[in-house]
Amino acid sequence: MSTTPHPVAHDALVCVDAPGMAISGLDGQLRGHGVQGIYHDGRRTLSRVVLTIGGTEPEPLSGHVVAADTVRYLAMRRFAADSPDPGLVIERTRHAAGRERLVLRNTGRRVLRFSVELALGTDLIPLDALRAGHRPTELPARVAAAGLGWSAPDGTSVRASAEPAPDTALAATATLRWDVDLEPARSWAVELRVAADPVPGRPGPRAFSGRPPWTQPRVRCDDVRVAAWLDQGLRDLRALLAVPDPDLPTAPLPAAGAPWQLAPTGRDALWTARMLLPLGTRFASGVLRLLAARQGVRAQPRGGEDPGRIPHTLGRAGEPARYDCAGSTALFVTLFGEAWRWGLPAAEAGALLPALGRALGHLSRTLGERPGDFVRLGPEGPAPCELQAQTYEAARHGAALLDAHGLPGAGALRERAEQLGVAFRRAFRAEDAAGEYYAAALDPAGRPITVASSAMAHLPGSGILDDTGNRAVARRLTAPDLDCGWGLRGTSARMPGYHPLAARGGVVRAHDTCVAAAGLADAGHLDAAQQLFAGLLHAAPWFQYRLPEMHAGEQRAEGHAPVAHPLACRPFARAAGAILPVLVAFAGILPDVPAGRVTVRPAGPLDIGELELRDLCVAGEPFTVRVNRAGQAIVEAAAEGIRLAI
Repeated sequence: MSTTPHPVAHDALVCVDAPGMAISGLDGQLRGHGVQGIYHDGRRTLSRVVLTIGGTEPEPLSGHVVAADTVRYLAMRRFAADSPDPGLVIERTRHAAGRERLVLRNTGRRVLRFSVELALGTDLIPLDALRAGHRPTELPARVAAAGLGWSAPDGTSVRASAEPAPDTALAATATLRWDVDLEPARSWAVELRVAADPVPGRPGPRAFSGRPPWTQPRVRCDDVRVAAWLDQGLRDLRALLAVPDPDLPTAPLPAAGAPWQLAPTGRDALWTARMLLPLGTRFASGVLRLLAARQGVRAQPRGGEDPGRIPHTLGRAGEPARYDCAGSTALFVTLFGEAWRWGLPAAEAGALLPALGRALGHLSRTLGERPGDFVRLGPEGPAPCELQAQTYEAARHGAALLDAHGLPGAGALRERAEQLGVAFRRAFRAEDAAGEYYAAALDPAGRPITVASSAMAHLPGSGILDDTGNRAVARRLTAPDLDCGWGLRGTSARMPGYHPLAARGGVVRAHDTCVAAAGLADAGHLDAAQQLFAGLLHAAPWFQYRLPEMHAGEQRAEGHAPVAHPLACRPFARAAGAILPVLVAFAGILPDVPAGRVTVRPAGPLDIGELELRDLCVAGEPFTVRVNRAGQAIVEAAAEGIRLAI
């Protein structure tokens, strides 16, 4: 097995139906190059599917994603050298679940006699090994019923079968062959299916069937890019859903993204469920229940487990979960608190209260007891800016939940949150030539790491800042060194050594930009919010509204396209769902279902024009609001008994 650099997939066509995925170039041929292939549950089941007709590869005409889980290719095969017209038109439809259909149409005036061959191959390599640069050789094939089969030394096996069955199947060359006579204006079709045999004792996540666990909103906006982004994002999120726990079939989690993170993770599931709360609490409830069932129960330094801590990597059967992602426990508490405000049923909330208590216990231990303590990455690690904001927000939500359910400890939790806020505003404040900002982190010695960064995106919406701090953040995030016109750079372009494709600072992450826009709008800084959001709206059409995990932080210029990072996931769950909280913030929707009211107060006229959000879900009932061009809200549907403050 050889090694090469990390393969790239930024220019590939990717279709997803978690835990399945297919990746290829524009011609539809799978040649085993780089990351090309068909995948199931993190393993490449076919690396090579090369079509030839009469011994010649067809000439590609087009290839594009037609649905989140489907890619369609067109090609032609010319039989007459003196004619530019195709003798055959080949339509090739590939589905992420491991199914491919070929349809050959005779567009000429004579009978065509030709052979159709599919040369197949696989290495059955895990995606993690492929990402690390390993390049194994293909495995030997064996003839199987209606096709071919392969087996790996670790017991994994896969079968590729065809309907109709091939006239010839050769194991030595791993080739399926049909001899075809095709009349004019007639077609011939074959369907190829690839299936991985389950390995005993190693069950993986299952595909989620049925309707997604959220309502389907209808969005109308003067700026048509808004609805296009949201529609594409919801389709991608549905395709990323998988069921990681067979004991909780109604609790699907989204895979983080394709191709590199096609597995559910705690942090990404929490963020995604939080984004989709305006479409109902059913999805959030499932995420909370599943993660509560995996909550840490003992102190295990290896893997990061601690009582009450929420896992990041869930782990397959026989593999331990990992708890080493800072912030997941705070996000769990915040998602619970926000779901309660959007109308999480009392019975579901009550069942989660023990998990809430354990999570708050973990947060209290990580925060420490002294007013000047901060949440750090390990006992001697740095204290990131965004982690303080997430902990502050979680403490406020946790206190509200304790009060609502008559449980003790809310007062002490609020007091500790306020102490954190006061200490944060003092210790993290910094200033440079562009003005005041908040440092990216404190180093282990408690000194601010004076870097202006997108970490500030998490501050305005968390409540950790006062009005003065929010104004400073609004000015700093919209300064040209952070706002590149395509979104929010990870770090200031003034930093020595800055590069727009640096994954740890130079790139734009759609999720961070949307968090900033929603938080700024909630804090009353609509102009700044709209400026940042406009950058993503400019970028979205270039990516066919499937925004990548990260794209280059180059300055936007007329006629230039944004560039996806070569190692970015696309689709990426947090980028797919990130637009919805921004639209809700622009509309000024603040639900408080336990108190029986919903506030709808837009901050003012919107640059995107009139905005209508139809069939949101508040208190389990449809909720529709329209913000006219003057910035006034009109609520057109709401649950009975809910008081409206407009």
